[in-house]
Amino acid sequence: MKKLYTLFALALTLFSQSALAAHIGWYQLDATWRDGQFNGQFYYDSSSPYGITQIAGTLVDLAQTTTINKVWNLENAQPESWVFLANTNPSVLGEQDAGFYLTLVDLGDTLSLDTTGANGLFDWSNDAFYTPAQLDDSPLQSFAINAIPVPGTALLVAAGLLAMRPARRRKQP
Repeated sequence: MKKLYTLFALALTLFSQSALAAHIGWYQLDATWRDGQFNGQFYYDSSSPYGITQIAGTLVDLAQTTTINKVWNLENAQPESWVFLANTNPSVLGEQDAGFYLTLVDLGDTLSLDTTGANGLFDWSNDAFYTPAQLDDSPLQSFAINAIPVPGTALLVAAGLLAMRPARRRKQP
């Protein structure tokens, strides 16, 4: 019976480690460009040709603060190594006036960015900032991508730890 508990605990531990990686799921993105910054989450799906299938967050740049909620590539399917994440422009249906490129790199258990790829910030909402090329491909300076833990992960770890504890023996009268 002890071997069965040990095998069960080992299986739970291995499963919980793969769950912690959150390869397919939500990720937190904090990015800073020379002229702006983004804070938000994206949904990564390795079966999608662009990796990112949903985005929600706030972009603050020299021209405006805007909600980024659109994965441009999904609506304009073109085979590219980058993904363009943008806002929904309320004044022009189907268009955007701000966004940024990301060139994701899947490292197996984590995600990163290819810093040699397209990762620039653009904002066309105000010519005063776009014309002098401040918001025309503003370069990426730093970024952090972190998996958002799945709520069930803690439960899996707790179940694994409980399964590994030794069984109590009752005293014989």
